[in-house]
Amino acid sequence: ASLMAPPKVKFSREALAVAPWADALAESFQPAFGGGKKRPGSLDAPPPSAPPTKSPEQLELEVELETAKLLAARRASSFASASLAPTIPKFFHPKATTPPLAVELRNTAHRVALQYKERGLLEDDELEDLWHCVAGVVARRVEQEGHSRGGHVQTDAHTQTAEQDTQNSYVSYEELLEVRDAFVSRLNSKQHTRAIPEVDDGASRVAHYFCAMTFARFTRRHDGRINGRMFMEFVVRHIALTQSRINLGCHDADADGWLEESELLEFVERSVATMSALRSLTPAFTERYCEIATRRFMFVHDPKRRGRCRISDLIAGTALADFNELHAADEHDPRLAKNWFSLACAKQTRATFVQLDRDESGGLSRDEFRKITLDQRFDDACFVQGLTSVFADRIFEAHSLKGPSGAKKAREAFTVSTSLGKQKQAAQDPFIKKALETRRKQTSNEMDFHAFLDFTLAWGNKKHPASLSYFFKALDVDEKGVLTNYEIWTFLKSVHDAWLADPDNYDLDMLDVRDEIFDMVKPEVPGRISLTDLKRCGCADVVIEILCDHTGFWKYDNRESLPSDDDNEEELEEDDGQDLDQLMGVEGEDSDDGDF
Repeated sequence: ASLMAPPKVKFSREALAVAPWADALAESFQPAFGGGKKRPGSLDAPPPSAPPTKSPEQLELEVELETAKLLAARRASSFASASLAPTIPKFFHPKATTPPLAVELRNTAHRVALQYKERGLLEDDELEDLWHCVAGVVARRVEQEGHSRGGHVQTDAHTQTAEQDTQNSYVSYEELLEVRDAFVSRLNSKQHTRAIPEVDDGASRVAHYFCAMTFARFTRRHDGRINGRMFMEFVVRHIALTQSRINLGCHDADADGWLEESELLEFVERSVATMSALRSLTPAFTERYCEIATRRFMFVHDPKRRGRCRISDLIAGTALADFNELHAADEHDPRLAKNWFSLACAKQTRATFVQLDRDESGGLSRDEFRKITLDQRFDDACFVQGLTSVFADRIFEAHSLKGPSGAKKAREAFTVSTSLGKQKQAAQDPFIKKALETRRKQTSNEMDFHAFLDFTLAWGNKKHPASLSYFFKALDVDEKGVLTNYEIWTFLKSVHDAWLADPDNYDLDMLDVRDEIFDMVKPEVPGRISLTDLKRCGCADVVIEILCDHTGFWKYDNRESLPSDDDNEEELEEDDGQDLDQLMGVEGEDSDDGDF
């Protein structure tokens, strides 16, 4: 009897899903018993067919076709990568070289535009006429309301409202339009003295002051009227800001809304001659004063240290307002005592630098720089004063030393200051040459007056955002953007060593000080203080003094027994006219630089 054929092998779905070729492989095997397909290697199987032979020409043609396909695929991939290149943003846009004639045309057009804008500003006598028009309209309305009541008894509320209207000149929008018509007629009556009627038309000069959008910016009373005095302050402030924009724009060589540091220095030099508070400024100190004043503008409005600042930021900030106070103020005005731009403050800043520079090298070494925070009032009580050595090193690394370029400038400045006779003598005497080379290296590692001004501005206004950015860059040792336990303990260790050096001090656990710092800041991420956390906490000045200054740490530890000193609370904050700034719509980033 013939043997039965073995059953066909069946695979599960899981096996076929993993190896779909298994079923076809099982089919290819011939069974060992009769029937079915024959194995390829068996004697009964037909011999395999030989592959067709190809001529050398055909083989060469196939190779050429395959090579052409590979080259076409490579070319297509290169085209695809080239098409993606324009989507990558450019990080640097160099200024195009402009022909001299085009530059002269642009400067002339910019100058003429500024002159036209300046001609449209109201003068002092015209502002007085505007106030008389506002007061006249309010007086007529109050008189008409008094006649309309006739013999009726006036209540206390009516009497109080009338007094407020008379004192503050409250006006409605309809009455403001009456003021506009009366004021425009006065302006047009003086038009014969002007040369360009199209530019000097009264209606076009004051249209933006009397529009509905301007009226809606003010706080309205229950009857829909606004304060006329506040309206006049708005007009005067707007004219002052516009005049400042024109004055700054005169020094904008590129007409791009930005001022380089050299252009800002020219603006300061031009303004100094017209300021009444700087009448006693000597020619010998004028250069230093202009440098001191320019550094205030650049430190506040150039946080990324690009060497330029936006004109709209200058107008919106308080630095320009403080600088403009010197135009009408007297030199001995007590209000200028805390003004950075006053002559007394500038002389005091320069005297401090000269006093710290013991070797008269024109720069401050680390040891000289650390004495900047010495306070003679606490000489007997505080054992160690001055900045910590770690913080002084970090200030030099982050803000003072400029790398090879800074060292090169220092060498060039030293070479210029050295006389030719000394240079010839140094070439002959090797000892003098070695001493001069040592002096050059020392000068390149010192803090110049430029960097000293930056630190003075930051230390005197520790809560200002620019100052916090300045100090955070020095405190962030690893440049990770946060201050962790490692950075806090790095700076506290120097303070702790000085604390232990005084035998009269009690045993202080610096871990408690570290925890107290984190409790004061309250960072969003526990144990990681960011720059945003410092700006938000409100006590960043205390944290900086604890970490960086021996005297500041001693003051903080004895804060309960020391009297409060209001003179050390000077900050660069918004002035008292913040509400008026909101009315003006003055914002540094949103200002339009293309108005002129």
